[in-house]
Amino acid sequence: MSGANTAVYTAPIVLPSPSAVVVHATAGLLAASASLTLVSNITVTVSPSSATVQTDQRAPFAATLTNTADTAVSWFVNGVASGNPTVGQICQSGSSPCVAPTAPSSNSVDYLAPAAPPTVDPVTITAVSHADPSKIGSAIASVTGVSTPLSVSVSPFYAFVPHSTSALSTQFFVAVTGSSNTAVTWSVQSAVTGQGCGGAACGSVDTNGAFTAPTAAPSPNAISIIATSQADNTKSASATIAITSGPTIEVILPSSAMAGAIEGFPVSVRGLNFVPGSAGTGSTILLNGSARPTTCSTATISAIALTPADLQTAAAFTLQISNPGAPALLSNPVPFVVVPFDASEDVIALSPSQPTAVKKDITVVEATTAAVSVPLDVDFDGLLTNATCEVEGTPLTVTRPPSGTQTVSLCIHGNGLDPTMTYAFTGPGAAPGDIPVTASAIVGLFPNTIELDLQISSSTLPGVRTLFITSLNNDRASASGILEVK
Repeated sequence: MSGANTAVYTAPIVLPSPSAVVVHATAGLLAASASLTLVSNITVTVSPSSATVQTDQRAPFAATLTNTADTAVSWFVNGVASGNPTVGQICQSGSSPCVAPTAPSSNSVDYLAPAAPPTVDPVTITAVSHADPSKIGSAIASVTGVSTPLSVSVSPFYAFVPHSTSALSTQFFVAVTGSSNTAVTWSVQSAVTGQGCGGAACGSVDTNGAFTAPTAAPSPNAISIIATSQADNTKSASATIAITSGPTIEVILPSSAMAGAIEGFPVSVRGLNFVPGSAGTGSTILLNGSARPTTCSTATISAIALTPADLQTAAAFTLQISNPGAPALLSNPVPFVVVPFDASEDVIALSPSQPTAVKKDITVVEATTAAVSVPLDVDFDGLLTNATCEVEGTPLTVTRPPSGTQTVSLCIHGNGLDPTMTYAFTGPGAAPGDIPVTASAIVGLFPNTIELDLQISSSTLPGVRTLFITSLNNDRASASGILEVK
């Protein structure tokens, strides 16, 4: 009361509902009243104020409120509470699949764009104050079609990193395609589920992808650095890190083989910090977790033998080095792949009228993926005359007889050559079997020297030929332009 005939009304801190109040005054038997409509000075701002979101992708939105202790809001898309699959949905931040907010909240949210651009585009995203529903903030989101699926890749894919003795870090890079939002969240964890490091023992990564290694190598010695898309947290990519202070596999030779191998062969594992020895005194190679008889000739090379029984069906094995100790120290796991048997061939036929070919898959097999102890190759060749190998330059020239068939003998030398292998010539326009070949060993000359007896007929097509060599395990090598038929 400020006087007998005046009064001061103080509004409540929280806006009541309904917001209209009535003030009554009485004097004896006389009474009067006045109606007041209460309003607040709350402001609601949604950020960002606009965004472009590709179909089926997400964009984060947040609401900022002033002049109120109650910062909770409810979200709407084109006037629909939490939206719908047609106009897009409001999701609790990070929920996958999308979970709509169950009540007004102060948390930021994700807008999940619909599978197809809506009829009304852009859409309006609205935040309504819980304290005063008359106070709203809005943003717009333009939904665009996606030309390519969202994908994430990290490089380098493998890294060998020294343990941390300073603040030095290793930089990783990320590429996000299929989304205008290329931001990612970086994290680290053990690369072997249920084993290895955890927390700080895995090292750390900053928001820019700079990885700081732990002070010691974990066991198994494998750490994953992961980049997760902020546009779609179901999409991520990772790289694998091995710390070079622990047992580390850098390469295996070979790294693959074809199923159904007839002959066994050694697999060499090369890396760092192995324990030299054999018969259980040094490091052991584990194949799918089972120890195999291992020879470690040095601290960087170990080997086991794979048998035909290991290679009968397509599979993916895991190789690891186990260093002796209690507990044993395990290296990073690396894959050895047995691919399905497929010796089929295709021909890319080009001509002046069709000088290009499309939709042709070409598989190039590296020397390290051949299922032999050394890569196959041919290092010299020549004509074989009276048991003498006349080493010559290529191509070796043979002339077709006027009629009938004649035998021409060649000699070749190279790594891993054996008469049990298949030797075949081909060339421009030459059909398989155009030149029948019989192989045999040459005794008394260099090891791995092979005699090839060629049946050349008057109908043999002229041209320069390539020699293809196929082992019993279907590994293949070639000697290009080794022979010319005239």
